[in-house]
Amino acid sequence: MIDTIRLLIPKRAMCYRSGISGWDLYSQTEFYSKYVRNPSKIEKETGKYFPRLTGYKRRFGQDDNVKIELSIPKLLYLNNLDEVEDKDFDEVINTFVARLGIMGIVVSNSVLKNAVVSSVDFSRNIPIEGGYTVNYVISELNKINLPKTFDFARARYINDGQSLYAHTKSHQFVIYDKMADFRKPQSRAIDKDIDSHQQNIFENLTQEEQIEEVLRFEVRLSQKQKMNKVLKDLGYKENPTFQDVFDSGMSQKIIYSYWEKLILERNLCLFSLSFGPKETLQRILLEDKNLKPKQAVYLLGLFVLARDENGIRQLRAILSKRCKDRTWYRMANDLNYTNKIIAKSSLRDWVLGINNSLKNYTAYKTKDRQNKTLC
Repeated sequence: MIDTIRLLIPKRAMCYRSGISGWDLYSQTEFYSKYVRNPSKIEKETGKYFPRLTGYKRRFGQDDNVKIELSIPKLLYLNNLDEVEDKDFDEVINTFVARLGIMGIVVSNSVLKNAVVSSVDFSRNIPIEGGYTVNYVISELNKINLPKTFDFARARYINDGQSLYAHTKSHQFVIYDKMADFRKPQSRAIDKDIDSHQQNIFENLTQEEQIEEVLRFEVRLSQKQKMNKVLKDLGYKENPTFQDVFDSGMSQKIIYSYWEKLILERNLCLFSLSFGPKETLQRILLEDKNLKPKQAVYLLGLFVLARDENGIRQLRAILSKRCKDRTWYRMANDLNYTNKIIAKSSLRDWVLGINNSLKNYTAYKTKDRQNKTLC
């Protein structure tokens, strides 16, 4: 579902109550002044979650919209391990209005529901079962090959395999160990807004017999143009409102499309069950009866090398010293073909588990429901 969202609201649609902590000047030029309204110390001490606001005062022309940024699950639950559902929308709006009121900002429910979305982060918390650990799953995912349009980085903390990123300036796909992230100091955590309440949730979970392994997916559509393209490609309208994107079906489709197109389809050889080289060769020849033996052996070699050690990226790094990108892309196409005829019917069970979790949306909830806050 949604995690963090950034909304744009016209200043004329908001009223400001006097006598409450005001806005702070953040920066200034000869043309405009930038102001921010973050939660005050007193507001934080209430134990409630508050949004962050940014506004501009221009020397010439009309004032811009106010940008409001907040994490939806933290607004309701003070954590983003618990996921919101479609039925929670009215409660989210009511709580949102109440928190803004505490901050001295008056805005109607209708204005918030129809606020324009400038960017949004969709997320999914996936329990990993079958005895696998998130650390193991991410270490396997670290072997994948991504398009060169993405920068690829592996975040290494105390142990390897706790997070990975695929990112450009306009969008990011982040996969990480949610439980391990709770243990990190804020400067090193993926979630930069972990407070004492979230830490307490984790401490309570550690007192149980076994901590659940939770893999977190985040698709961050950080630029509106990219957000609109992703929505349009999946059959949704552009320039959505808050009400439009508060949709578990939309969230499910977007997250699964990133998983499928960036990771699964391009790296099936990494996710298939292990077979011996001769058995794999037989499977290739059985699936494509028109293949000549020499071509079948070549495809087998690609498949085996792509699975070995650090995976496809390492293979590409080795071959790039002797071939141009165009040659590699031809070989990558051959590898994709081999993937489809070998791996499509023999995926490893942890991959099937992720697939099922992404296709069948059920909101993740912690056992302790006393974390829910009131307005």
